[in-house]
Amino acid sequence: MKTVRFLVFLLVTLSFSAVAIAQEAGPVEDEEFGVTIAVPDAWEVAADDDKAVASFKHPGSQSQIQVIGTKLMNEEVADVFFDTFHTTLTESNFEKVSEEEATIGDFTGNSVSYEFTHSGVTLEVKVFEFLRDQTAWLAIGYMQDEERENYEEDYLSVIEQLRFSDDG
Repeated sequence: MKTVRFLVFLLVTLSFSAVAIAQEAGPVEDEEFGVTIAVPDAWEVAADDDKAVASFKHPGSQSQIQVIGTKLMNEEVADVFFDTFHTTLTESNFEKVSEEEATIGDFTGNSVSYEFTHSGVTLEVKVFEFLRDQTAWLAIGYMQDEERENYEEDYLSVIEQLRFSDDG
């Protein structure tokens, strides 16, 4: 019985340590894209996402934030990249709720919201897409609708705090 208690204690301690380590690790830096992305407080860096420049998850809610960049041959092909992402969501039964031009921080682009309901749980997906130089960017927030108000500011702050090495 003492062994079981010790293992439970150890697992709980390691869980809290992982969050603390992620917060102390500082921002995510990507040399290929020349970008620095701030980790929101109480979020963990999710290292298992090879498609994203940065991926964060909130351990208590399982909410996620991803930042994806794709270098383009020219800016005209950005629509293909963005349309492919949105088509994938709608073909997976995500329903588009809203779409509008938006400015978040220093970036102007398109903001789209989706919802998906399964087994009585509704997932909201916030997508902000924008171009910067020859790179198409997607910032995506996945949150349960009940928790959106708690984590939407974190999602917006990730976008607002994007820093590029050539910003001077």
